[in-house]
Amino acid sequence: MNIEIHNDNGTVTKHNINKKSFTNPNLKNHIGYISSQSKENSALNIIEAYYSDAKAILFDETNKIISKKLDDLNIKAFGHKETNHNIFDKEDFSLMFFTSGSTGVSVGALKTKANLEAEVYEITNILKSYNIKKVILTVPFIHYYGTAVGLLFSLLNDIDIVLKEHFLPNDLLDLIDDNTLIITTPLYIKALNKLQMEKDLKTSIFISSTAPLDLENIKLFNKKFNTNVIQLFGSTETGGIAYKYDDETLWTPFETAEITVNEAQELKVKSPIVSDILYADELKSINGELQTFDYIEWENDKFRLVGRSSQILKIAGKRYSTIQIEEILENLEGIEKAMVFVNSDKDSLRGEFLDITIESKKTFTSKEIKQILKANLSNLKFSINLKIVDKIPTSSVGKKLKIN
Repeated sequence: MNIEIHNDNGTVTKHNINKKSFTNPNLKNHIGYISSQSKENSALNIIEAYYSDAKAILFDETNKIISKKLDDLNIKAFGHKETNHNIFDKEDFSLMFFTSGSTGVSVGALKTKANLEAEVYEITNILKSYNIKKVILTVPFIHYYGTAVGLLFSLLNDIDIVLKEHFLPNDLLDLIDDNTLIITTPLYIKALNKLQMEKDLKTSIFISSTAPLDLENIKLFNKKFNTNVIQLFGSTETGGIAYKYDDETLWTPFETAEITVNEAQELKVKSPIVSDILYADELKSINGELQTFDYIEWENDKFRLVGRSSQILKIAGKRYSTIQIEEILENLEGIEKAMVFVNSDKDSLRGEFLDITIESKKTFTSKEIKQILKANLSNLKFSINLKIVDKIPTSSVGKKLKIN
């Protein structure tokens, strides 16, 4: 396998990857962190950690909370010669990833080699009808999705990887050849749709995750580039749970995923991809099984994803997803981004209400927003709290982050 780095100055750097040269016996069980400073360095360090049976903790160094936490735990940069005893000494894991913190505090998910290889097995199985010759990744490796679905899929299937530190949409399009797999996010799909140029990509395939992709952008993308998008559903803790193609409404569970629901119809998953151990100030064992807050509706052997419990507004017994509400608002002229949560006020009679933050230079009133939503959703009464900000922060993969 080769890693090809397209540098911002126009030069290209190549690395030949083989197990022998990337195995360091001195790193066995060594614990260290790998930050997001460079995709090239992250990729090489992750491969060395993986082959050397080390324990690497991946995180975004701009997250000062996690950075301080690792410092307090006496965890140094990966490869540091000093022996550091800490809370993870006795834990069996290969790589640890932090959740984005988009809905609160970041949680660390410890992934064993078995977890990681189970994910690669599922992705390989989904892509078995494609003759993939090259993989392009726009996703940082500090994210579970970027490492497991991109880097390790390529590594374990001996497929060359193409990286660029800062991918512009036209850069990405120029690098796609026949039989290319592109691991990306809705952010790039939408950006490619805005390009004036078109390209026939019928022999290539895109995988998108980290956030929902709206129907309008999917259809435009299919038409504009004559290709398909596989969407993945999952999380850092669970890994991949299910997938679907393009504008399909139903999700197909991963082959190894055992999916059930509780009384509230919220999804529970058990699979070899789910972490056994989570970290949030202390270690917690979940034994490869996690109860989510995602409402689903079964249809034969597939399911429809309704939304998360914090993203569902109930009006007269009917559920409305906040993702749908965000899309309605973001289609309005003057609103760049919208973030919507459902909250409840136990001390008043209004019950559930929508907590809405919009990124806009224009002024909107709560009354105007309510009228727009009622015209698109329902004429029934519901309450909202509205906040207008200059910027809704996003993660490195374009996921909107909650403003505290």
